[in-house]
Amino acid sequence: MTPASPQQPLARRAASGARAVARRITGSAPGTKPPAGAAPEGRAAGLDDWLKPLFGDRLDRIEAALEGAGTEGYSEFRDLDDDLWSLLLTLEYEGWPGIRSFLPDLPDPARQRMWNGVSGPALAAQSVCFYRKLKEMHVTHGEVPLNRARTLDFGCGWGRLTRMLAKDLDPGLLYGCDPVEEILDVSRLNGVPAELGRSDFLPQSLPFDNPDGFDLVFAFSVFTHISEAAHQASIEAIHDGLKPGGLLVLTVRPPAYIDFNSLMEPAARRLGPDRLRRLAEEPLYVFEPHPTEDHPQFDDAADDPMSYGETVITMPFVRDKWTSMFDLLDTSVLTGDMYQVALTLRKRS
Repeated sequence: MTPASPQQPLARRAASGARAVARRITGSAPGTKPPAGAAPEGRAAGLDDWLKPLFGDRLDRIEAALEGAGTEGYSEFRDLDDDLWSLLLTLEYEGWPGIRSFLPDLPDPARQRMWNGVSGPALAAQSVCFYRKLKEMHVTHGEVPLNRARTLDFGCGWGRLTRMLAKDLDPGLLYGCDPVEEILDVSRLNGVPAELGRSDFLPQSLPFDNPDGFDLVFAFSVFTHISEAAHQASIEAIHDGLKPGGLLVLTVRPPAYIDFNSLMEPAARRLGPDRLRRLAEEPLYVFEPHPTEDHPQFDDAADDPMSYGETVITMPFVRDKWTSMFDLLDTSVLTGDMYQVALTLRKRS
């Protein structure tokens, strides 16, 4: 565990302030109106007005420490509250130019929305829920301290979660892979501090020469969109790339998702009126391919294993199909993203 610093009590006292900022920016406080004279929408989301009084001294010290720093500089952020860290990564503030220039750049908002549905602080507020759960699961079940865990973001896209782990890991231990070279180039251009590699859509192995294996692999909203064939290839490649006892944390959809997303209506009709019972009790892999504008994985052939779509994997399926390779350790609902369920699995020795 990292020794406590003199600044940690301040960060703890101000943590609720960081969460309040996120709620204000994302509009998640229902029934409230902005006060008269509030800053107009688009003015750096007002973050400077919050960050300076709550965290200014601490951020000033980090700013000074980063001068001339390489990737080891990420450790300067290690004792920050997760919500504050997620806000800093949005770059939507004007103060602390040294911090802004040190942290990775972001894709334009349109690209963020294409890959993730939302962008900016709204996306940060969503992402931090999984990031916090991932760290909690590693602390609880991991076999090495998180800072020494060789970690892979499987399906990293433009690195929105990859970059969040940068402050937690020692340099050289963070990896990301994705089957789309174009989005990996975006991550490289933006300076995501990880070793990046292109995986296949139907991978036979992970794209890294890493004979010692990974301590931790995570896959956020990957198994929620791929065909059964792609899922099988991916889960086997991840299994082979993990150390014995290594952890896999991924997300799946809850059964209720089939009635939440209209794109799943064809699958809902196929399953019939008792579909929720069937999804709770039967080992089902429900995949519905659908068009997604400009998405590189889409193919309109339902039997194409590389098709992109919407997926519900039932818990009986997980227990029937995955437990020969993994022990299921934990199932968690992410209250900040209710249609993502986090599963934590350990590779069987």
